[in-house]
Amino acid sequence: MDHDERLRLAADLTERLLDRHGAAIVAVGVHGPVARGDDGDESDLDLAVVTTGPEVQVPDRYLRHRGTVVDVGAIGADAYLEEASHIGPAWPLAADQYVNHLAIHDPGGFFHKLKHVHEAAVEEAGSEVFAAAAGVDLVQFLSWEARARAAELAGDLLTTQLALKEAAVLAALVVGLQTRTAFRDTAHAVHATAATGAAGPGFPGAYRRLLDPTAEPAVQILALGRVRDALLDLADRDHIPYQADDLGAFL
Repeated sequence: MDHDERLRLAADLTERLLDRHGAAIVAVGVHGPVARGDDGDESDLDLAVVTTGPEVQVPDRYLRHRGTVVDVGAIGADAYLEEASHIGPAWPLAADQYVNHLAIHDPGGFFHKLKHVHEAAVEEAGSEVFAAAAGVDLVQFLSWEARARAAELAGDLLTTQLALKEAAVLAALVVGLQTRTAFRDTAHAVHATAATGAAGPGFPGAYRRLLDPTAEPAVQILALGRVRDALLDLADRDHIPYQADDLGAFL
C-alpha cells in the first residue's frame, strides 16, 4: 500500500465513522509518517478520531488491513487539547502528533487549534518543567540500567538485551527533554541521540556502543555505565530532579 492508497483508506474509514456517529465526530486526521509524507512500504496508518467527549463510543482499533497496520485512536476534543498542553516524560515522542496532522475531516479547524495549544505550552514552559519530566525518565533509566547489569552478571542475555533497549530509549527521552527536541519516532530518537553531544563529549560514542548489536553484552554494559555517568553529570549541571535526600519529597 503506497501513500495515496493509505490516504484513500483513511478517507474511507472517516466516511464510515461519520455515517455512524455524525456530528459527534469533531475531526479525523492522520498523524505519523503518512502525515509527514515520509511513509514507506511498511509504514503504519495512524488515525486520530476526535469526538465531542467520552460519551461517544468510538472504539480504539489496532488491526492489519490489506498488509498495512492501521491504528485508530479515539479521544475527546477537550482531553486531546489538555494532553497537548502538558509537557511530560514522553514529550519528545508525543509532540509530533500534536504538530503534524493531515486532516481528513476537520470542519472546525480542530487540528490547527491543537498545534497552537501545544506550541504555546512549549513556548511558555520554563526549564524546570522540562527538567522535572526529564527527571522521571532518568529515574526509570537508572532502574533499567541496574536490571541490565544484574541480568548480564547472571548470564541472562535476553533480559540484558531488553533492559539495554529500554535504557537507550529512556536516555534519548532525557536528552530530548533537555534540548527540547521532538522526535518523529523511537528510531529517530535513538539515531538523533547518538549524534548529539548535549550530554557531554563522551556521550555519543558510549551511546553508539550501547546500541551496537555486534558488541558483546559486557561491552554494552560498560557503555551503558558511561551513558549513565554522562546523564548524571547532565542532571547535576542542569538541576534535573531525580533523587530525594529527604522522605518529605515523597509526600
